[in-house]
Amino acid sequence: MITDVHRQVVCRHQVEIEVWPPRAEVQFHDDWTGNPANAQVRFEAQVYNSSQGHTWETRDLNGGPGLGTIDASGLYRSPPKGALASGTTELVVATSREDPLRKAYAWVTLVGLGPRPVEAAEVAVFPRRVNLYYRNGANNNLIDDCNKQRQFEATVFHSGAQVEWLVNGAPQGVVGPWFLYQTPANGASAVVTVRARLQGDPAVFADAKVSQLNYDWPGV
Repeated sequence: MITDVHRQVVCRHQVEIEVWPPRAEVQFHDDWTGNPANAQVRFEAQVYNSSQGHTWETRDLNGGPGLGTIDASGLYRSPPKGALASGTTELVVATSREDPLRKAYAWVTLVGLGPRPVEAAEVAVFPRRVNLYYRNGANNNLIDDCNKQRQFEATVFHSGAQVEWLVNGAPQGVVGPWFLYQTPANGASAVVTVRARLQGDPAVFADAKVSQLNYDWPGV
């Protein structure tokens, strides 16, 4: 008796996966020159010969963890710029759940300038130059008292700090936007420096010059 043996061979197709788009350019999410909509991009993955779907992750070019993030829907969000150079590239990776050795890659190039540069603090003082007379001496009694004193105003830019006032480098104990300078009782012609200096940052200041004069009336 002859027995026929029949073997059934089942051909199983290999799992494949692909990602679209294969490349994308995305701005850093803190790029002050960019549109927030350009700080993200959505990727799609197609798995063939499997119904188990896929997972997402980001990787750097050396295989380490990526800088951006990608959620389960494929929405990639860029990282902050920090010390990264514009043009930094990383990978978006889609991995088949059924066969984790089957992966597909997309390249993401990160571009932008990052946060708006912090503007340096500045101080401006007004007026910048005045002529005043000593209170006494010579014929200064003929000069109105309003010409023997002057109120200065300081404006601070890009800082919330107050200004402190100095005269020829000596602190006057006055803090705030206004300073009333009064000439001494008498003296020789001289130029005095009135300085408005940012509190806590002595390198930031603005100077005004006061020419102190004596008045001589002819024939007196």
